[in-house]
Amino acid sequence: MIAKRMKSVVENSGLSQTAVAEKLGISQPRLNQYLNGKREADYAFVAKFCRFFEVTPNYLFEFDTDDVTEQALDYFSEIVKSIETWALDHNVSLKPDDKVNLVRLIYKKIHDLPLAQQKLKISDIMEIYTSLHKN
Repeated sequence: MIAKRMKSVVENSGLSQTAVAEKLGISQPRLNQYLNGKREADYAFVAKFCRFFEVTPNYLFEFDTDDVTEQALDYFSEIVKSIETWALDHNVSLKPDDKVNLVRLIYKKIHDLPLAQQKLKISDIMEIYTSLHKN
């Protein structure tokens, strides 16, 4: 999902993968894996990518809004951290596509809630999602 958008951004930038990888502090083969969906990019890389290319996580994850602020990156970071913490605490292994789907779902469900209610809602969503997607 995110790979397709990242690849498009890189291709439309006019920069080579080697130049982009160098600017972002990773190897060209690793960048290629991210761009072709063979490896999941971690949050730190996604944030660096977004800042470098001046795109938002919302764009990469195909969210409805184009909020281009540091606050959007911080919000995205908090959602990802919450998912990873919950999964670790509950001994649940999530595939990369599951994480992307959860970020989307959580963002859509909680972005209008007061901050105090957001953490509780994330936990509720995680419980439901994992119970529906157990192998």
